[in-house]
Amino acid sequence: MYLNAVAVPPTEASTSLGARVEHILVNEPGSLSEVVASALNLPQDFTRELIRFGAIHWCPVLPVKAGPPADSEQEALARRSAIARAGKSPAHRQPQRATGDVPVEQYAYVRVHVHPKRFPNAHTVDWKERIVHAAPDFVVINKPAGVPVVPTVDNVLESCLACTAQALGETCPLLSTHRLDTCTEGLVVLGRKREFVAAFNKLLGQPGALKKYYRALTKEPPPTGALVHYVTVGTRVKGLPAHTEVHSAAAEDGQRCELEVLSVQRVQLAPCATALGWPSCAHESLILLKTGRTHQIRAQLAAEGHPLLGDTMYEPLASRPSTDATQGMAQMSMNGGENRSTGDLDCDNIGSMGNIAGVFEAPVPWWRETV
Repeated sequence: MYLNAVAVPPTEASTSLGARVEHILVNEPGSLSEVVASALNLPQDFTRELIRFGAIHWCPVLPVKAGPPADSEQEALARRSAIARAGKSPAHRQPQRATGDVPVEQYAYVRVHVHPKRFPNAHTVDWKERIVHAAPDFVVINKPAGVPVVPTVDNVLESCLACTAQALGETCPLLSTHRLDTCTEGLVVLGRKREFVAAFNKLLGQPGALKKYYRALTKEPPPTGALVHYVTVGTRVKGLPAHTEVHSAAAEDGQRCELEVLSVQRVQLAPCATALGWPSCAHESLILLKTGRTHQIRAQLAAEGHPLLGDTMYEPLASRPSTDATQGMAQMSMNGGENRSTGDLDCDNIGSMGNIAGVFEAPVPWWRETV
């Protein structure tokens, strides 16, 4: 049963397991896999797989709690003993992802994500075919929907950084420069050298040096032209996950966000899209993103009454009633593919780290009928 959580590729059982996080104060020293197996009564082969997934974090000294309840006498004694051995550095109280089956001492702290969040789409695409451009310092990939760019707290393996590195035959994951939502398909630049990442991040801060274009699919056509809103990121509403809340005017702690809908065209949808209950035709917008807020395109279009087709998070928040397309998305998200937008990149010269001037364009969106 336990091995379902780390099955490769994931099974239906792998993706249906709920989150389970365990906290361990180490009583007896030993290897990390041995300590976790003993404390949680798990097979050691399974705990070794959790380490491989990046689902175990640890630190030499028990972290200080952010609030009540207060430490027990045992916890206070354990912390003092661990500090006496490891030292007083605050870094010793910050859990880090275990990268191997390392030895851990008595009174160390271990956090175990027993059921890593799984991303089945990582195993359904040819990652070599997803590479659009490869240079000595960076790689441009066409990120598939349903796979995060960077590792999650409990899963290193099923990320664009790790999967692309494996496709290139590299032993270490690539480096993140920017991100797309897990549910979004489109171009992403991944670094091969830290110097490039620093140069690219500097480029991102230069107005006009890099332009990001997206294609977004909606049932009805949104208005063309500039859209400016103010957003609060991480808003929580009962019954919904954390999301980006949109305001029409400046709000306290709000961030200005802007995009431009350059054009809108009516497109015939492919059978794989209509099979989800979507209409035979929809409207595909070409969008220039001018700021980079969390879920910006999804949140702004929904605020205008034009949620992306299949967006289960923002469709209920749109200013118009629900549509049948939402039901199609509900089925789709169960299949692990929530993407409704794709992205292109227009880059200027990166300078000393190599020339990436030009346009990198993603393939035709999967939803569009091709002749």
